[in-house]
Amino acid sequence: MRIACYALVEQHAGSVASANYLVLEELLRRGHQVDLFAKADFVRKPEGLARWPNFHYRGVLLKELLALRDRWRSLLRGGLERIVEDWIYRKHLEVIARRVAVQHRQDPYDVLLFLGVGAQFQVGGVPVVAWLQGPPQTEWQAIRRLRDRLIELSGRTLYWKLWAFYRHRQRTARRELARCQAVICGSQWSRQHVIAFGVPAERVFALPYPFDLELFCPRPATPPRYPGRRTLLWLGRIDPRKRLDLMLDAFALLLKKRRDVHLEIIGRFTYAPEYRRLIETFPFPEHLTYAPAIARLEVPELLRSVDVVVQPSEDENFGSTVAEALCCGRPVVLGPTNGTGEYCGEAAFRFERYTPEALCRALETALQAVETDPARLAQVARQTAEQQFDVRRIVDQLEAILARTTAPQPMRELIQQTE
Repeated sequence: MRIACYALVEQHAGSVASANYLVLEELLRRGHQVDLFAKADFVRKPEGLARWPNFHYRGVLLKELLALRDRWRSLLRGGLERIVEDWIYRKHLEVIARRVAVQHRQDPYDVLLFLGVGAQFQVGGVPVVAWLQGPPQTEWQAIRRLRDRLIELSGRTLYWKLWAFYRHRQRTARRELARCQAVICGSQWSRQHVIAFGVPAERVFALPYPFDLELFCPRPATPPRYPGRRTLLWLGRIDPRKRLDLMLDAFALLLKKRRDVHLEIIGRFTYAPEYRRLIETFPFPEHLTYAPAIARLEVPELLRSVDVVVQPSEDENFGSTVAEALCCGRPVVLGPTNGTGEYCGEAAFRFERYTPEALCRALETALQAVETDPARLAQVARQTAEQQFDVRRIVDQLEAILARTTAPQPMRELIQQTE
């Protein structure tokens, strides 16, 4: 199959970009031809993929536009800078779309595959498949539910800026989804929300992201992160939907019951940096450690050195940290609207409501399980990861979706009837 691809790809970038790398590598291993089109200063040539003779990197960089932006950068302030950057991005997309069309005329593509983004463009005669990072409406839905706390910490101005941004984003998403013959998302939870957004159910599929099971693996001899304490880990960006407030309130409750616990938080504050105040005012600072980031290749050792990974997010399409924790043999705690929970089995301890009391109970249960039979829990977590996140299994399903999407209409109808 000849695949034109537009994707976020980097081998060791983490989250979606590294999962996309694994997907493309497996497609190449199976003999598919992949042409990766990209804005060259954003997605650089993946050297690990370049060793495959059936891979071609087709980066585009409009240096004249970038030079013009740099010349006038001192005049670009606030919203004007965002408008200019968006315009430059759109100009790159126009050129990339034309180049895909030229290549298609010379040697036709079977499919145009977007990984990590919606369908940014389309080319006549080429079916479009997009693997989304998440449903387009759920981020705003969570922000709206959490409005009062957001305004309390970050102010009304930010709230209304987010309202305007996501209103525009949803209009854009409708155009992107209308270009697709198939849409992939990270969980059945996400799939239902994409369908609710207006995409026909027969076009929407759920697939988990793959993970490097050799890089993320258990090592029982790894020393504990904080000797003498059970360590809970939060790893990932911090914005209102991720529920740092809930995490800290629940941890404070846990500390009233046992003092041999420590919470480590690693993640950057995104559009609401005022949430840092929650960490600064936490009443038990000796039990809390914060860092903005960690090197990607240090993450496996970090995961092995903690006891439980916690992700209290609302409306989570797929939490990569949760999957990586399972790969390393670590149990996870997550909430009722976290789609990753569909893949976690007995290694997940889910709280039923987004309240400090419910999360605290889940933390207690997870810690008790760790203390009762750590070897068995680690084995269950790892086996679950091997069953769910092996790139070969996931690409098997992706190939089936691509085959169905690129089949002639009569064959497509026959496939649907036999499913």
